[in-house]
This record gives sequence, structure tokens and C-alpha cells, in this order.
Amino acid sequence: MKSQFKLKADALKQFGDEGKLVKAPNPLPARAGTEKGYKQNFFKKVYAQFNDKNPEFVAAARRRIFGNMNPDHVWELQLGGPDVRSNLHMLDATTNQVIGRQIRQQIMHLPDYTPISVNIQGP
Repeated sequence: MKSQFKLKADALKQFGDEGKLVKAPNPLPARAGTEKGYKQNFFKKVYAQFNDKNPEFVAAARRRIFGNMNPDHVWELQLGGPDVRSNLHMLDATTNQVIGRQIRQQIMHLPDYTPISVNIQGP
């Protein structure tokens, strides 16, 4: 989980360093449905690539993907990210929810379109 957190945090830091992050207006617009079917399509790719060679791996991947992973917007919607498939990747569900909650709590009282920078603290 720590490595997934680092990947997500590093991506957000890069977006911030590039001046792309802003507090999005609240409420966020209705989602375009980009997450719908993303998990199934992700698993289909794993299945197609590995099932003939390593069905045990595919079974374990299925449990992990459908058990505790979420499609995640790499560039968070609440930080002005686009709701498009190319902005999605699979992330541990807990990591996804914790990061989203931390961001929401830190930006909730800021005016819309306030530029956001990311400061990663810790090891």
C-alpha cells in the first residue's frame, strides 16, 4: 500500500509543480461514467495476457482487482482533473479513499480555482 501511496502522491506533486492543480468548484459536475466498466476491462486485459500461461496468477489478480481495488483518477477531480479514461488507473481502494479524504479536508474552505501545491511529508 505504501508504494501505491507514493505513486499517487508523486503524480499529484508533479501536477502541482506544473501548475495544473486548482480547487475545483463544488459540487463537482456529474461524472461522465468513465469509471463504469474500467475494472472489468482492466481484468480482461490481465486475463488475455496471462490466463494461458499462469491461471493461478489470474485467479489471484481477479480476487485483488474485484476485492480491494478501485479505478482512481490520477489527477484528482477535486483538483481540477479531467474525468476521462486516460486519467484512470487501478489503485488500492483504501489508499484511494484516504488520499481523497485528506485532500478534501485540506481544500474544502478554499475559494474555487485556488492554485494547489503538494507538499509530501514523511519517509
